[in-house]
Amino acid sequence: MKKLISFAVCLMLAFTLCLTACTGGTGKVADNTEHLTAVTQKCKLTKTYEGKSFLQEGIGEAVITRFVDGDTMAVNLPVDDVSVMLRFHSVDTPESTGGVEKWGKAASLFVKDQLSKAEKVVVEATAVPAEKDSYGTRWLAYVWYRQSASEPFKNLNLELVENGYSLNKGIDTPKFPYNTYFKQAENAARAIKLRLFSEKEDPLYSTDPVDVTIKDILENTEQYYNAEFDSGSKVRFSAAITDIIKSSTGTTTFVATYFDEEGKKYEIDVYAGYASASASQMPVGHLYRVVGTIQMHNGKLQVSGITYNAIYGESNMEYTHPTQRNYYLTFDSTVTYRSNYSATLYTDVTVVSSSVENGTLTIVGTAYKRTKDGQEETPTTFTFNVAVAEGYVNNFVEGDTFSVRGYQYIKDSGIITIIDLADIN
Repeated sequence: MKKLISFAVCLMLAFTLCLTACTGGTGKVADNTEHLTAVTQKCKLTKTYEGKSFLQEGIGEAVITRFVDGDTMAVNLPVDDVSVMLRFHSVDTPESTGGVEKWGKAASLFVKDQLSKAEKVVVEATAVPAEKDSYGTRWLAYVWYRQSASEPFKNLNLELVENGYSLNKGIDTPKFPYNTYFKQAENAARAIKLRLFSEKEDPLYSTDPVDVTIKDILENTEQYYNAEFDSGSKVRFSAAITDIIKSSTGTTTFVATYFDEEGKKYEIDVYAGYASASASQMPVGHLYRVVGTIQMHNGKLQVSGITYNAIYGESNMEYTHPTQRNYYLTFDSTVTYRSNYSATLYTDVTVVSSSVENGTLTIVGTAYKRTKDGQEETPTTFTFNVAVAEGYVNNFVEGDTFSVRGYQYIKDSGIITIIDLADIN
C-alpha cells in the first residue's frame, strides 16, 4: 500500500500541475503522468447555452452535486430545476466503483480534479430533446468546462480520450459530431502508449491481494485505504456471508462477518453489483474466501470488484469462493426468503429442552427449513450452545420459541454456536 500511495502522490502532482505534452515526435513514450490537451484545444463549443434547457433544448449550464466515477456524475440543471445523473458520451472509462479496473480510479480522480476547479460547466445532449442511455437511468451528455471566464471551454469527454483514460466510443455518424477529434485524440494517446495503451503500472490500482481479516481492515484502515486519493488495497480474507441487502436500483450488497478468537464480531459490506453479475447470486450462510478491493461508499468501508466462482475458485486465489457451505444459519420466520439463502434459512426455533452446565447454556430445539413456497413439512433438530455467566438462571422451557443467528464450527454437525445470549430474541 505504501508503494501505491507514493505513486499516487506523483500522479496527483501531475494532475495539479496540468503538464501539457507534445503528442508528436519519433520515439516519444508517455510516462503516464502527462496531461495532454493539444487535440482537446482544437475542439470548440460553438452553441449558445445561456438560459437554455438541457432536457428540452439539448444544452444548458449544470452544477455538479456528486462525482461518481470516470464517466458518470450527478448534476443540478438550474433552468430545468431538476437533479439528474449524466453519462459521458463517446467514452467508457475503466470501472472504479462496483468493479475495480486498472486506470479506473485514476480516471475518476482526473474528472474530479478538472471539474472541481471549473468556473462554469455546460452539458450538451446527444439529441434534442435530450436522451438517456440504454439503461434508461442516465442522460447522455458531452461535458464542457472552463476554469476561468477568460478561458475557452474544453470538452472533458474528449480530454479523457486524449489522456488515455478511455477508447473513442464514437463512430462516423451525425450522432457523434465531434468524432473526428475523438479519433485524433485516441491516435495521439496510442502513439505514446499513454495509460490504457501502456503496460506500465497504474499507481492507484492494487493487483496482488493482501491476506487480512475484517478486524485488520476496520482497526487499521489507513493501511488498506488512502482517503486522500480514495484508493484501496486489494485484500483477501475469510468470512461468512450473513445477510443480503437489495437496493432500490437493483444492486446486491452482502454482509460479511468475522469472529475473532475472543468471539468479537466484525462486519464489512461486500458489493456484488447488479443481478446480471455472478457475485449477486452468492448464497447467504456459506463461509467464503473473499477477494476484492477496499473502497469507501457513503462514508462506509466496503469490498468491491469481487469475482465469484463457486466451482473453480478453490484452486485460484484470485476468486471469491465458498470454503464451507451452510456455515451460518438464520432462524427467523420474519426474514424475507430469497434464493440466495440456499439451505441456511429456517423458521423460529421451538424449544424441546434446555440445560446449563460448566458455563454453557445448551438448548435443543426444532425448526423448519424455509422454502420459496413456505417451509418443509418435517422439522430439523438443532443443538444451540451459548456461553453464560456464573449464576445464570435458565428461563428457556419446552414450547418456547425464539429467533437467532449462529454458526457451526463443524460442518453439518447440527450444533449451532451463539456468540451472545442477547442475540436470542
